[in-house]
Amino acid sequence: MSISAAALFVIIAVIDLVHYAVLFIFLRGIHRKEWTKPEKLFTPKTAVCLALRGADPFLKRCITGLLTQDYPNYSVRLIVDSQEDSALPIVQRILEEIPHRCACSVDIMTVTEHNETCTLKCNSLLHALETLDPSFEVFAVCDADTLVHPSWLRDLVEPLSDPGIAAATGYRWYVPEKPNTGSLVRYLWNAAAVVQIYLYRIAWGGSMALRRDLFGNVAKSWRTAFTDDASLAPALKAAGCKLVFVPPLFMVNRETVTLSAFHRWVKRQLLCAKLHHPSWNNVAAQGILITLPLLAAVGLFVAGMCYGDWRTAVWSAAAVALYWGGVYGTLPIMEGAIRKMLRERGERAERWSWKRMLLTLAVIPVTQLVYTSALLRLYFVRRVEWRGAEYEIAGKNVRLITYQPYTQKQKESESIL
Repeated sequence: MSISAAALFVIIAVIDLVHYAVLFIFLRGIHRKEWTKPEKLFTPKTAVCLALRGADPFLKRCITGLLTQDYPNYSVRLIVDSQEDSALPIVQRILEEIPHRCACSVDIMTVTEHNETCTLKCNSLLHALETLDPSFEVFAVCDADTLVHPSWLRDLVEPLSDPGIAAATGYRWYVPEKPNTGSLVRYLWNAAAVVQIYLYRIAWGGSMALRRDLFGNVAKSWRTAFTDDASLAPALKAAGCKLVFVPPLFMVNRETVTLSAFHRWVKRQLLCAKLHHPSWNNVAAQGILITLPLLAAVGLFVAGMCYGDWRTAVWSAAAVALYWGGVYGTLPIMEGAIRKMLRERGERAERWSWKRMLLTLAVIPVTQLVYTSALLRLYFVRRVEWRGAEYEIAGKNVRLITYQPYTQKQKESESIL
């Protein structure tokens, strides 16, 4: 057994080395632009769309940011799922409070038809996209938990000046104000996931811009899609164009979440990739190949302790500790790079307290267990509930089977995630 335990130590050491090599590629990539900065100011007429179903905790800050962009030619479309939605009175109140600060025109749209072959968010965005007049050259998408800075839209649209680039995206970065277990697990998962998202070119619907020549292919994808972002891959392939990440657009999310809510949320995130993105098999294989050596090391440690085989127990414990420390060691590197970006755009980037450092270290195994559980259970998912709507999943097909407006009463009875 001791030979097996030593072999696992070597395997996990190799996994750690691969992680750091990939992290180096990621960090080098997020600091460079994949396009040439246009000689003239590139600000084509743009529609920014925010699909709403329920009122997110930072909705006011999100809308205020969208309405005060440093961009000369854009409009904002707030798409509400129904007249009864709990977000509607909040949106109306926000617009009444800040009319003099608006840098754009604003429309509130209410969806009247709900397509049964896609999710409600895709349906709302599809409704907004198909009602755009031909003068709009860019369609930008934002999520209600995205807190945009004044140059967000300008940064997001700039890459589309390159004829070979039809879509641009940012990524999210979690900085929970209250670092409870669920929030720290989500932070850790996202820190690993964002590297995969970058390498596999997976868009994020929280900050995404599409050029007009992609509209037709995107509309076709969204009609049968579970998500607006991962489903962008086939549309880009059909158009022969590419997606790029915009370096300044790491968007901070400061929400707090429970562990159970995170588990439901991460299953949906993984389902999005599973249903739509061509790199899903690589994502799943990576999760499984990392988990198996860890489980084997834990099993050998228990066996070594039970049978008094101390050499096996030590090698196994060292293998687990090596992975644990390796994961934790990547965080200061990523945090330093991303905090620098945040400071450059004038956003606060707090240093970690000792308490948060210790809590983050402690929840690393919890993150691995929750992620693995979500990954395995994903293959048995046949129905998904998302903000009060229920969907049936059959192969790669999505069907809306239960719909009701998202009311204030419903909002109070369930997590917004």
